[in-house]
Amino acid sequence: MSSRELKILLLFDLSKKIDPEEYSEYMKTEDWKTEANILSTLKRLGHEVKPFGLHDDIQPLIDEIKNNKPDLIFNLSEAFKKDRHYEPHIVALLELLEVKYTGAGPEALRICKDKSLTKKILSYHEILVPQFEVAKKSQPIRSLKDFKYPAFIKPLQLEASEGISQVSLAENEKDALERVRYINDKLETDAIIEEYIEGRELYVGVLGNERLQAFPPRELFFKEVPEGEPKFATFQAKWNDSYRKRWGIDTGSAKALPEGVDEEKMLDTCKKIYRLLQLKGYGRIDLRVRPSGEVYFIEANPNPSIAKEDDFAKAAAKAGLDYDSLVAKMITLAMGST
Repeated sequence: MSSRELKILLLFDLSKKIDPEEYSEYMKTEDWKTEANILSTLKRLGHEVKPFGLHDDIQPLIDEIKNNKPDLIFNLSEAFKKDRHYEPHIVALLELLEVKYTGAGPEALRICKDKSLTKKILSYHEILVPQFEVAKKSQPIRSLKDFKYPAFIKPLQLEASEGISQVSLAENEKDALERVRYINDKLETDAIIEEYIEGRELYVGVLGNERLQAFPPRELFFKEVPEGEPKFATFQAKWNDSYRKRWGIDTGSAKALPEGVDEEKMLDTCKKIYRLLQLKGYGRIDLRVRPSGEVYFIEANPNPSIAKEDDFAKAAAKAGLDYDSLVAKMITLAMGST
């Protein structure tokens, strides 16, 4: 916990312009639960906190920092002008303005946005990743005859399962190329085609800068999906409450791992991934585990959601770090601790 009261600017992005006097009403809604949780926790920890919503104009943020420079920016921003491509640019600006901030830096945010780049880096360092190929919007792909099926097709740089549905899983070249064309043409972005890893989906939270702590893994469960059916996180599975309820989709502490999987070794590998991708503060590593025991890296999430009821905070709690202590640790890390 910080040893002194800090002046903290709680930074988040807005999809529409909202008067700061209305923030308190919005923070009563589900969409603003992270901001509300962090704001109340920072106040409870004894800090002076000012919420600041970033919309389509960067100048007010620059003016705020110059005229009322905070000790720290607690960064919850993910986009600018509704475009997540700008996420790394925001923290790069904070660095230029010489203000400390929580979470990942611009390098990690940029690297992790490119799902093929992360896999190239990690496979070079002998981390197990699925076979993959990139289909650029500017260079439409014509053939995938040599690809190993089933294949999983998703947007190369979109996040939060955007662009992922049941038809993202392709059993043959025809279906794979059709989904690639949809992503290239309808979503107007590049696609990544990956070997589908049949198995369980695990999430490992990591906290720290130099000295790292990996939390006990969380698992994505599909309690009402028939045995033998593919199980993966679509956009609906992640964000549609009625769909999640219908199929019994939820996360929880991971069940016992397959024989031959050493959990401590798996957590150490997640720490290695965290370092290789230049993450800092906190992050989440997504894995798939085959029934035979092979553990595959799927993607890394810098600055994952940290609402009190989200997986990251629940995993931290299982590791003995309550929510107030977790937020306090994030502040300590941002202020320069290892």
